[in-house]
Amino acid sequence: MARKQSPRMVFRPNEPGLEKMLGTLESQVMQVMWEASTPQTVQEVRDELEARGKDAAYTTIMTTLGRLHAKGLLRRETRGKAYHYAPQVSRGELTDSTAREVVSGLVGSFAEPAIAYFVEALEKQAPEKLDALAELLERKRAERPRSREDSSEK
Repeated sequence: MARKQSPRMVFRPNEPGLEKMLGTLESQVMQVMWEASTPQTVQEVRDELEARGKDAAYTTIMTTLGRLHAKGLLRRETRGKAYHYAPQVSRGELTDSTAREVVSGLVGSFAEPAIAYFVEALEKQAPEKLDALAELLERKRAERPRSREDSSEK
């Protein structure tokens, strides 16, 4: 089975929550979509956002849904004269994809400082995770194929 392509996101480290990956309205729309039990029309999304205190024009919501579809985050189908939208990816898939892209980009360009800062940030923000990181590193070391030198010593 072919693996679906991850959506390309911009990462904004200083923004809260989903806004690290999406704009404010896109984040609000995706939240509505993930919470909906059925595919949604533009008007249904607009109504739900309005119920949550966000007033936006129909055309603004329509454009936002179109952009989220173009990014691969929503799928859409035509029913009658209206598009019905549903999530293409889960919230977890979006965050995993973005984290993978950000880390890959940092390590590819700035491996040493990225690793050093990651450990420093982890120590400050979630020190309880340092042991989990150490365990993961040991597990990855154990999984690596042994080098030829190690094999020839037998």
